[in-house]
Amino acid sequence: MAGHQTIKDFILLSEFCEVEGPRCVMTIPTTLPHLNNNEHFNLDEFLLYIMTTDYQNFPGEKWEEVSDVPCIRTNIIQNFHAILHYFTLKDPQARGGVRPSCIAYITQNQTKLYRLKSEILNSLNMSAQIFKNANVNWMRSLGQDIGVQENQSVANLLDKWKDLIQPAAEIWDQEKKLKPWHMLCPVGVSIVISGLLFVYKIWSRTLEDQILDPKVISSTYDLFTNVNPDDVDFQNVISQLNGIIL
Repeated sequence: MAGHQTIKDFILLSEFCEVEGPRCVMTIPTTLPHLNNNEHFNLDEFLLYIMTTDYQNFPGEKWEEVSDVPCIRTNIIQNFHAILHYFTLKDPQARGGVRPSCIAYITQNQTKLYRLKSEILNSLNMSAQIFKNANVNWMRSLGQDIGVQENQSVANLLDKWKDLIQPAAEIWDQEKKLKPWHMLCPVGVSIVISGLLFVYKIWSRTLEDQILDPKVISSTYDLFTNVNPDDVDFQNVISQLNGIIL
């Protein structure tokens, strides 16, 4: 029956928007087969759970950094497990000047989640740091230096791909309204998408494939050095982002 079909693993980027509440920014892949037909999964409900939870204090396995909170949560919704990385972006037009955000890898296979735990945590953390460093650059372009020291490896990546900034971002920067999430960290979005598309193809394989044919993923920012704007999957994710209007 459709209600019992397994949903393939997916990556979810979300934010707590002061206008709409918890909302999806993007998913990889951009289309999720059987998602709406699965009786145990509702994306809006899932977003509500992960973006309104006091993730500083929930009981469970958690690794805390200075400002980010990476964690593992099982059975967020029945038989849906996730590795999540919470972080914030600066936005002078948002309430409190911040946009709470979360990047997560979601699967129905808890065994596979723990098997890949370390590399998923690491890749999501690097993704968040790229977003945050790109956000710092964007704030500086508005004449606001927030006193955050850049990660040199990330700074080199952002400089390498700076021509990927979309011209539309400049128009939004002049408007006194809340901007779409991805316009807070231009360049960083494209770099992260390219890296996540690569690792998703490896992570989303079955547990059996993971055991029989393990793949080694770079634990450094080299994972994000190859951006291909002509890739169809890359273009689909960019189109998904550009379709979000507040």
